[in-house]
Amino acid sequence: MSNDSRARAASPSAPSVPDEGGRRLRKLSLIWAALFVPATVLAGIVALMAENAGRCIEYGDGCGSTPGYAYVVSLALAAVAFAITQGADRGTVRRAAFWTQLGAECVFLVLVATTFG
Repeated sequence: MSNDSRARAASPSAPSVPDEGGRRLRKLSLIWAALFVPATVLAGIVALMAENAGRCIEYGDGCGSTPGYAYVVSLALAAVAFAITQGADRGTVRRAAFWTQLGAECVFLVLVATTFG
């Protein structure tokens, strides 16, 4: 065996070209992550229109009873799922992470919208 054939055998194979479904899921994940901030602002405005919002802000009465860690957990889960969606090689992992990202973002938006409920 010559040195040239050993070098070819030891070199890593060319990276596989991502399939169209993977590219589409990455793009959708990025779009949903970008729309998450405006959606959070909109959910905050909806929360401020609640009947108890003024009383909660002014007196501290009638505020929602959702613990703060629920917000943090849903945000962290959405961020981790976004990172996995963007970096995963396997389609099934990417799909599961994408749907987890959407679910965690929706949970966070519901929590924000019902803050004063």
